[in-house]
Amino acid sequence: MTDRTPLVSVVVPTYDRPERLVRSLESVAEQTYETLEIVVVDDGSETPAKAAVEPLREDFPYEIVVIRHDENRGANAARNTGIREASGDFLAFLDDDDEWAPSKVSRQVETFRRSPADVGLVYSALRIVDDDGTVVRTTDASAAGDVTRTLLRRNAIGSFSCVMVRAAAAEDAGPLDEAFPSWQDLDWYIRIAERWRVRPISEPLVTNHAGGHDRITDDLESLVEETYPRFVRKHRPRAAAYGRLFEREMLGWAAFRVGAWYALPAGEYETARRFLRRAVTLYPVEPQFFLYAAVAAGGEPAQSAFERAKRSILRDRS
Repeated sequence: MTDRTPLVSVVVPTYDRPERLVRSLESVAEQTYETLEIVVVDDGSETPAKAAVEPLREDFPYEIVVIRHDENRGANAARNTGIREASGDFLAFLDDDDEWAPSKVSRQVETFRRSPADVGLVYSALRIVDDDGTVVRTTDASAAGDVTRTLLRRNAIGSFSCVMVRAAAAEDAGPLDEAFPSWQDLDWYIRIAERWRVRPISEPLVTNHAGGHDRITDDLESLVEETYPRFVRKHRPRAAAYGRLFEREMLGWAAFRVGAWYALPAGEYETARRFLRRAVTLYPVEPQFFLYAAVAAGGEPAQSAFERAKRSILRDRS
């Protein structure tokens, strides 16, 4: 990198959450890094986000640009609009229900400075809290280097709010795929990872408020009927390039994610059983697949016992 202080563009998609948008923007105002521009993309909110942003402008330390979609087009489209508007050397993303630690941008830019030129994405861990501010869990941030194979199995990077990318890496990857109702972050990370390397920051520099409010996400039906088959069609050839065994592993993990991470918590046991059986059949050497398949087979009583056991283990570790 040159001695010039790089500009970081912060892309903030928002939809009908003005109070949370203000809280998120206030965390940007507290950043220790001083060369920022903020692009807020209002995805057709009933009350325009500009009304929430205007009172902040007088004392806000950075430029805020607000762009409004005439109709709701989804989070992917909002982020793509922000990326097109951004002029920074780096792009950072902040969902309107998240907050950044004051050092977040500085830490990521410094990581880029200390890394080889082929590092295109830096991410941090995420702290998830409930409505009372109690920490629910903290994500792992350890995947590093060439993470393409890892990402084809699971989203080891996580939330957009944890990510900063080189503008050149974003250009190489192309826009987010707006046909994905969910998993669009994973799809984009895979495309970046094919050409660029990744560096993690293990500390949780982002807080997600995962309480009872709605998220920018879609329901299980759209996951099963749209996201999952599109992900398999799009990324199966990438997995196959690593050999037939890895192709089956990738397909098994895609089915596992639907069954264990979405259908099972939603209490949709038949869907969970179907996808977890598929995971076991495709890749019968992964112990997690068998464990969750057994839980799904037992229905609600088995799931309740399993969740109690997990909570007990987490308490013992804390």
